[in-house]
Amino acid sequence: MINVVEYQALPDMGSSQQDEKLAYKEVMKERAKTLACPNEECEKYGAIGEGNVVFRNSYGDQPSQNLFRCKWCNKTFSERNGTPFFGFHLSEEKIVQIIKCLVEGNGTRATARICGVHRDTVTKIIRRFGTHADQISHLFLQNYPLKECQLDELWSFIKKNKKISQP
Repeated sequence: MINVVEYQALPDMGSSQQDEKLAYKEVMKERAKTLACPNEECEKYGAIGEGNVVFRNSYGDQPSQNLFRCKWCNKTFSERNGTPFFGFHLSEEKIVQIIKCLVEGNGTRATARICGVHRDTVTKIIRRFGTHADQISHLFLQNYPLKECQLDELWSFIKKNKKISQP
């Protein structure tokens, strides 16, 4: 004879959380269709929308900290790869806040105090974004027919931070 134990089903506490995760995975599945494999040795390098990139998982607590995988070469890459945000644990909002403080003329130490980060972090952000801005400038401003340009207002800021931004 088999004893059947009656039990009361517990309410599903995590169903809304599970629904959120499923919805997030669906959004990331759509996001994967807009990405290309960054591995230059891959057959599908640079190919967007061919179904070769799939969402793997997220890391950190930021919405742009997602890992994707190329089905052809099996390489995993971050959504932040190739951006100046890559490698920072700070949120993009916090990094933008730091950049805004610097643009307003605050020094490295003052920016660190205002934003609640270490001054070395501010210095790393200056270097990373400075390098990125330099690359963008070289890409877009080659053979540009410029006749006259005035940058007097920015000179004191650039001169002041020149030592920090050079690697």
